[in-house]
Amino acid sequence: METKTMEIVRIGDVVIDPERYLVYRHGAAITLTKTEFRILYLMMSTRGKVHTRQQISHFAWGKEELDFPRTIDVHISNIRKKIGKINNKEIITVLKGVGYRLNTEAVN
Repeated sequence: METKTMEIVRIGDVVIDPERYLVYRHGAAITLTKTEFRILYLMMSTRGKVHTRQQISHFAWGKEELDFPRTIDVHISNIRKKIGKINNKEIITVLKGVGYRLNTEAVN
């Protein structure tokens, strides 16, 4: 992931700063792993777009297939726990059999 071309993204009260690898919610810093950060940035920078596991894997690790495909599920779960619910909704939702996307209902 190249941070040179990536810009700060603000959605609701969540801010992600790719140049400094920082995430804020309500102005408080949230610590994410490098992989969690990349996944969250992908979701926030493509607001509402559905991403398959392969697309997420390619963006986060530079490869389309993982030895353990459920790894992405674990990272998404960790992001949800760290960010918390917004308006009683998860920040990232799953579309069964399709992929994941930023929950625009939560952040509007």
